[in-house]
Amino acid sequence: MAIRFNTFQRAHDLERYTAGETIFAKGDAGNRMFVITAGTVTIEDEGLVIGTLGPGELIGELALIDAAPRSASAIARTDCALAPIDRSRFLFLVQQTPYFAVQVMQTMAEHMRAERARA
Repeated sequence: MAIRFNTFQRAHDLERYTAGETIFAKGDAGNRMFVITAGTVTIEDEGLVIGTLGPGELIGELALIDAAPRSASAIARTDCALAPIDRSRFLFLVQQTPYFAVQVMQTMAEHMRAERARA
């Protein structure tokens, strides 16, 4: 059951991507994660679709946890809008709303288990 980050639906700093556009590529430095507010995004690794995510779901969360390069690419499957969360915003959210950190960890666990199931 996917965690939904619906509190970002009204974010004012949305980034918009058109269908087929790369949001981030495997190997890129990761300095932020995103909440999908509209549309769908595929997560891909060397051309293999790992997952398809939609509104209220989180992508790129590992980028704010460790300093490693992106482990997969995110491609806009449809036109979409994303709420970016950089490290300072992430730390603020964790400090002000500790349950946010739990939700991010639950999302990471879901993504890791889905990856293991595909292996």
